[in-house]
Amino acid sequence: MNKWIIAVRPWSLPASVMPAIIAIGYVFFRNDLFPEPDWIAGVASLIGAALFQCAGNLISDYYDFRHGVDSHENLGQTNLTIVDGVLKPSMVLTFGFVMLAAGVALGLWLTVRCGLPVLYMGIMGTAFAVFYYRFKFSALGDVVIFITFGLLISLGTVYTLTHSVFFSIWMISAAPGFLIVDILHANNTRDRHTDRNAGIRTFAMIIGLKSSRIYYCTLAIGSYLIIIADVATGLLPWLSLIVLLSLPIAIKNIRSMSKCKDMAEIAALDGESAKLVMIFSLLLAASCFISPLL
Repeated sequence: MNKWIIAVRPWSLPASVMPAIIAIGYVFFRNDLFPEPDWIAGVASLIGAALFQCAGNLISDYYDFRHGVDSHENLGQTNLTIVDGVLKPSMVLTFGFVMLAAGVALGLWLTVRCGLPVLYMGIMGTAFAVFYYRFKFSALGDVVIFITFGLLISLGTVYTLTHSVFFSIWMISAAPGFLIVDILHANNTRDRHTDRNAGIRTFAMIIGLKSSRIYYCTLAIGSYLIIIADVATGLLPWLSLIVLLSLPIAIKNIRSMSKCKDMAEIAALDGESAKLVMIFSLLLAASCFISPLL
């Protein structure tokens, strides 16, 4: 069991769970717009997002191994359960599709309960989970990650809760979406040389180290600016400025990326970026849950 828990990379789950929690919190905050949310469907949507991410992690690990992307030369929290022979590649791929099937089954139930838009979003989620490695190998991983975790999960969660499409949630979910892209970008910046040796192309490889530093910092700062703008325009309550309590962690990560010369210096930056996503998102969600009670 411990081997399988490691294989699904639980440290990365804030990427899928937190956007859903923020969406649930926002629906709770806007009870004037959504007076009778379907909380059961909302929680099911959160679970489905986590299942799809676990499936994507496992399937991606299989193809990373097959293409020589994962090896003992990688730094940081690279999943080496296949490389070390702890789990057979075929077992990891099979388990990935089992998790995907569970997510699809839950999605079909949500489609019956909530409506066809869930099906359309589920098809996109399935495609990204199965073929993410192809996007990642073609320098499109950042785009797919932002669409999935910055836009799709939040929109889908709000829809299952309210049975209505509410695009304004994107003005909020883009903030954690930027931070989630930073998780991937930190990983890709660190692994530029091993990725090049494996014959793949990532966005970090294309823009180089100097631009990668700027890109990472811009996304991190941009996430806070989005929340400030949302509060200023009344989309979020003033209490949402509590996310600024996570700013010291962001500054620490920005400094690590800005000053790094040896990639070993940012070996753990993807994990630290995931930690920031979790704390930032929990603070944002908490502000939405607490504000109506004040």
